[in-house]
Amino acid sequence: MRRISTCVFLAMMGGAAFADDFQSSYIKFSLPSGWTCNIEHTEFVCDPPHLVDQPRSAIMILAAKIAGPDDTLTAYVEHLNAVAKAKGPGAMIQAPKYSLINGVNWVDCTIEGSEVKNYKTRYLAVAKNGIAILYTFSAHNDYFDKLAGSAVLAVNTLQTLDDWKK
Repeated sequence: MRRISTCVFLAMMGGAAFADDFQSSYIKFSLPSGWTCNIEHTEFVCDPPHLVDQPRSAIMILAAKIAGPDDTLTAYVEHLNAVAKAKGPGAMIQAPKYSLINGVNWVDCTIEGSEVKNYKTRYLAVAKNGIAILYTFSAHNDYFDKLAGSAVLAVNTLQTLDDWKK
């Protein structure tokens, strides 16, 4: 059954085509084809097509809050370094760096096992115009490299919205 589920999932994922734009009051980006987003508590959770009652192989989460004094790029780098150190040797896949996305500097980092065991998580964080935004893409280690292309394309379409206060 697991093999069939995997084959169905990979067939559904296809290429890295985009279906729709996802937009909240603070951010906008293009969703990979077949992905859907729903609000869960205070964050938006986006996931790929998957079979009912089957575990998700990947997930994107967007969260935001009013920026406070600790919401700086430097503080985000320090926090991500501390998370990786706490997880132990080999957890840091990509050390925090600054990535320019649509004219905005984001902290960008990938850590293994930081959110869920056997999953890699890519973090993007920014504080801009009074709002702090965290975008994460997590995928099971077996799928991360296969799905990373879709995630990278989605990340490259990220736009922070300046009129979020309205």
